[in-house]
Amino acid sequence: MTHRTDIDGLRGLAVLAVFAGHLGLSGIPGGFVGVDVFFVVSGFVIARVVARRQGEGQFSLIDFWERRTRRLLPAVLVVIAAVTVMAMIHMFPDELVGFARSGLSTLAFSANLYFWQTIDYFAAPPDMHPLLHAWSLGVEEQFYIIFPLLMVLGWRWFPTRLRAVLAVLALVSFGAGVWMAKDMMSAGFYLPLGRAWELLLGVLLAKGAIPVPSDRRIRSVMGIVGLGLILGAMALYQPWTAMPGSAALIPCAGALLLLMAGEDTPTGALLSIPPLKFYGQISYSLYLWHWPLISFQRMLFGEQAGGLLTPVAVFAAAVVLATLSWRFVETPIRDRRDGLSTGRFYLAALAATLIVAAPLVVILATKGLPGRFSPKVYAIAGSAERTLRRTEACLPPPDGPLKTFPDECLKTAADRPDWMLVGDSHANHLWYGLSEALPGVNLMQATVSNCRMTLTPASSATDQCRRVIASLYGDILINRPPQRLYLAGLWRPGDETAVSETLAWLKARRIEAVLIGPAPSYEQSLPRLLALAEHLKDPGLPARRRRADSDRMEPLMAATAKQAAVPYLSILSLACPGGLCRTRAPDGRPMQWDAGHLSRSGSLWVGAGLIASETKK
Repeated sequence: MTHRTDIDGLRGLAVLAVFAGHLGLSGIPGGFVGVDVFFVVSGFVIARVVARRQGEGQFSLIDFWERRTRRLLPAVLVVIAAVTVMAMIHMFPDELVGFARSGLSTLAFSANLYFWQTIDYFAAPPDMHPLLHAWSLGVEEQFYIIFPLLMVLGWRWFPTRLRAVLAVLALVSFGAGVWMAKDMMSAGFYLPLGRAWELLLGVLLAKGAIPVPSDRRIRSVMGIVGLGLILGAMALYQPWTAMPGSAALIPCAGALLLLMAGEDTPTGALLSIPPLKFYGQISYSLYLWHWPLISFQRMLFGEQAGGLLTPVAVFAAAVVLATLSWRFVETPIRDRRDGLSTGRFYLAALAATLIVAAPLVVILATKGLPGRFSPKVYAIAGSAERTLRRTEACLPPPDGPLKTFPDECLKTAADRPDWMLVGDSHANHLWYGLSEALPGVNLMQATVSNCRMTLTPASSATDQCRRVIASLYGDILINRPPQRLYLAGLWRPGDETAVSETLAWLKARRIEAVLIGPAPSYEQSLPRLLALAEHLKDPGLPARRRRADSDRMEPLMAATAKQAAVPYLSILSLACPGGLCRTRAPDGRPMQWDAGHLSRSGSLWVGAGLIASETKK
């Protein structure tokens, strides 16, 4: 099989896009589409290998899986071993337990299933999961298990219809991906059902189901269009773009067109230039190393530490480690320079896997090696409690089939005035404190995670978010209006227009509205930062790790409330007088239980303070 240098370059472009996106470089918010490009390329390359060996009469499942194991496993073992050492030094017990589980899941080819079950809106920030990127390996590994079995069955039972069967499977997978992107975003993102079509696109091209024009001029245009589609997705897609729904068609079609264009076109020549070719050769190891380095850099030093020098240093370190891994781990074992027979190789692979897994098992058995920290540090790290809500159902996740709010969240009272708290989880974290500060009020709750509850939904709103917003403003507030409404949320730049429109709508219907400003937020969980500050004897650490987002939004929201002539309640003025934020509630517990949501104690203190400040106005 002829080696195509343009495919190396396409891999290089994809991994650089993912790296740049994870570094947060401006201009590449959609760098994550590099993973979708990888899937298309992988499907194409693997299908060509399988077809060639089958045509030569040399294909066997054992040989295929040995080749995939030689290609994927050694570098993964090295990375997990290195990251485990770092995690054991720097992660707190609960975090370390989560890391160990993710490591074992990665070794079991099921990292995507693990993160699907454990990563949600309230999970620790992505930075706290050094192996989070292994979800894509899980998808590929599961595909490599199923695809050759499907090919063997196809060759035996329906050889003339194999391409048609693959095309139907791709369409079914695409339909599932589009459906899940609307109501089951997490499942659609992590599970192979909604991702398989991306790999199958490459398979269909390799199998000849997608015709490739022989005219070089046509292929040249196809290549230019394909490159434009990928670069456009990288520049225009946002972190909240639903993937792999219909939006994934753009970068995947781009990858397909570039593969069809070939080496003898302008884009083929561009992708074959030495730098892109080099990054393509080390792309697998670079992908494995890049995220753990970013994760630990942010975990230890913060997102903004070092300025522009930090991403340069992280990139350089990743390239060095990836080059060493490619040169001394990937290549020799992939090319069978170890001289091991298939049986001995599998025994060696099993032994190496068990060795890497052993410390992860010890971590789980000891519940995170708690002896590494003093009891005081350990106690601080686990001291915060999530705030309460009216009932558990009153803060549904952002995706799902919900069409309106559960009845118990909006149940009225005959003996008390009915007020309502509206917004996302940053409204929910106020419910407990406000309800305790307002014992004579029936404080109803209309909140959905990651759903800023404005009349016009945010561009990032999920389908469920849009449905409940339509129910709120199209039915509930018209037919059962509360006497007072608190509007709160994790406000972002650009929300001012939607908030202003919402306040005007409420005033027009004589609903007394109150706008609540943003709460302080941090780069990591506040309990973690307080524990780290105690461990390092550095009391100023939490303040240095506070994000500036709320400081930027505070004057914008205050001005919006003033323009609408509605009361404005400032959490920052209460919790951060003089710019220095209070990190502990009166009972000594952290004010927030994660990076931004108020804890139970914090909600009590803030709720009482907000009502007291409102009374004074």
